Amino acid sequence: MTELHVTTLGDGRQDVYWCHGIFGQGKNFTRVAKDLLASGPDAYRCILVDLPNHGRSPWTRDFSYPDMAEALAETVRTTSADRPVHLLGHSMGGKVVMRTVLDNPDLARSLTVVDMAPVDSRLTRLAPLVDAMKSIDLDALTTRREAEDQMRQEVPSATIRQFLLQNLRHDTGENERWYWQMNLDLLGNDLSDVGAWPPVTTTWDGPVLWITAEQSDYVGPDHSQAIHELFPQVRRIRVKNSGHWVHSDQPAVFVQVLATFLSHCQADSASR
Repeated sequence: MTELHVTTLGDGRQDVYWCHGIFGQGKNFTRVAKDLLASGPDAYRCILVDLPNHGRSPWTRDFSYPDMAEALAETVRTTSADRPVHLLGHSMGGKVVMRTVLDNPDLARSLTVVDMAPVDSRLTRLAPLVDAMKSIDLDALTTRREAEDQMRQEVPSATIRQFLLQNLRHDTGENERWYWQMNLDLLGNDLSDVGAWPPVTTTWDGPVLWITAEQSDYVGPDHSQAIHELFPQVRRIRVKNSGHWVHSDQPAVFVQVLATFLSHCQADSASR
């Protein structure tokens, strides 16, 4: 697979890779990544990743967590060389970074998972979003506002509409057209694979921060065993007054928790 597209912020000594959820892009983390950099200007370099089939990264023929993990690992090795690496993933990106360290145990110094568990997740809730995006007549579209109006009934939340429409692009060149930048057909048709968790036989003993949302059901009490079996050195934090997009709902708390965890990881590494 071609190397994934990344956006780099800061020039600190340790690299923090940020991996988004389904229908997202690396740039979704821009605000909290900049806030993390402000907490330790010389400490980090933030690398915002567009995962396969999203943003400006390559498309694939199939959806596969092992393949996505391999692509991320290849990107890390190319981009970070011998620099210390920390991986962070939200939702689908959480499964990608989990699988990445399980398959490549020496790649990263720490792992942060945001509101996702290493279990099969039923993502039927996303089907109406896919239907709403596919219902837009791209050939007849003239403005982005028209697209939003067409989605309004299926997607009543303005925030979610804007999140989805970040993927809608307008080519104003000779062949003027509207198009979805992400691989909507693959992602929409493979929601069961996006929600799946392929079985693994390894564990990862590095430090893990698990951030969950108070108002989300993606990580429940019945998932604790699966989490601790794969990641025995896990620290769990539940953020109040937050939904699935914890970093958007409570950015200040999110960054504070993350900065404290990464600082402890640095101290532990320096003392060895």
